[in-house]
Amino acid sequence: MNRAAVFLGALFLLGASFLLGGPIGAQDHWPSFRHAGTSVATAHSPPLEWTPDQGIRWRATVPGYGQSSPVVWNDTIFVTSSDGPWQQRLLVHAIDARTGMLKWSNEIAATTKIENYFRNSRAAPTCVVDDQRVVSFFASGDVTAMNHEGKTIWSKPLFNEYGVVKNERGTASSLAQNARSVFVLVDHDGPSYLIALDKTDGRVLWKADRGNRVPSWASPVVVKSDPLEWVIVSSADSVAAYEAESGDLAWELPDIVGNHIPSATVVGTSVYTGSTKLFHQRGLDEGQIAGSNCRIDLNGSEYRVRWSAERANSYYSSPLVFADYVYYVNKAGILYCVDQETGKQVFAKRIGNPCWASAIGLTTKDGAKYVYLFTKNGFTIVLRPGEEYDQVARNQLWDREEMLAAAEAASKSRELNAVPPEEAQPKTGPEAIFGAMPESALHDLFSYGDPTVYGVAYSNDRLYIRTGQAVYCVEGSLTDTEIEPRTIDGK
Repeated sequence: MNRAAVFLGALFLLGASFLLGGPIGAQDHWPSFRHAGTSVATAHSPPLEWTPDQGIRWRATVPGYGQSSPVVWNDTIFVTSSDGPWQQRLLVHAIDARTGMLKWSNEIAATTKIENYFRNSRAAPTCVVDDQRVVSFFASGDVTAMNHEGKTIWSKPLFNEYGVVKNERGTASSLAQNARSVFVLVDHDGPSYLIALDKTDGRVLWKADRGNRVPSWASPVVVKSDPLEWVIVSSADSVAAYEAESGDLAWELPDIVGNHIPSATVVGTSVYTGSTKLFHQRGLDEGQIAGSNCRIDLNGSEYRVRWSAERANSYYSSPLVFADYVYYVNKAGILYCVDQETGKQVFAKRIGNPCWASAIGLTTKDGAKYVYLFTKNGFTIVLRPGEEYDQVARNQLWDREEMLAAAEAASKSRELNAVPPEEAQPKTGPEAIFGAMPESALHDLFSYGDPTVYGVAYSNDRLYIRTGQAVYCVEGSLTDTEIEPRTIDGK
């Protein structure tokens, strides 16, 4: 098989006899970014080992480019992408989770122009889905609800109503939800806000103004602390709690630094923050960064900082709290494990590459527990949680031929979508420096490059792993099986 040709879009039909529903007892929904901020799920028989030629059920290529994570409802995966020099085409796709075949693809016209520059957010916010609808959010500020058949229910252009963001890297915060509302966070170098929209019709339920903030890309999470629900925002150098029904600010913890990319993780009524040092930040030492990776315990409308980590750093991925431990991965690909109760470091281990997708934890019906770490270059490391680094497997998602094909496809896509130099927006701050550098140098400096693993979901004993231009379905059966290629044409 010519794997490069397969990756670039060959489409073969597939007999459906082996593609029935997932095993009884497996998780069948993954409805939002990091499974509502927990990153954990139950499993029947999760995949543990696979190779580029074994254990991968299908691969669906996606038009344009996207950095969002997949979400899953029953047997449907929802994922987004964007296309065009100004990301004027916003795309929501529904994929059959069993076969990788396209169910539908719906296009939204962007109401705000966003340069399609490889360092910008490109379809980075993750959708939310429930039994009625899937709600998407893009860097253009457009929030759109569709039913499960792809019909648009409502669409709201936030930036048209509340102003265009001042964030040269674009908006990337994912949506959060509860039964009634979808919550959107916009933190930037201008009037920032958290807004609640009614999921049925898109009307504004409340808007909490946050003042001018440092540009950030972290996502809100929803926590229930009796008797109320709270929207927790760890972003832009603070952690804040808003009452989910009214939007009233209950409290704000200001002494946090570096929480611009990682999002908070929720376990019960405890919130675990992630923090890292960005490239251009000066004057922050490792102690300040580590101390901002902390545990906050909620008690109704009150809070208490339980601990601050001695040594930890979350880069793009958010912390995983699982089986009595908290796991963080820094930009050098070092995994930190700390005790969930005390914050004391248990071990640190170099895993070879940073993680842009957040780790997940799975518990099987017989009580076995596994940690999955997804490195940006396509390896998934499976660990047993414990006081030592206990690796079960290190699994490769693609081989060299497929990697080169993906890199070539991404390069061609960037060429086709390049904004003419005379139309490009002038860069300021750090981007003024980066914008004058060759793209190859930027790739080396920031470890960019395609294919890159951006996000994951788990459902029905299958892992769904998303790169910029494809979604992989991993079942993990080490038998000689041919990957079923799928192409989504977006039409």
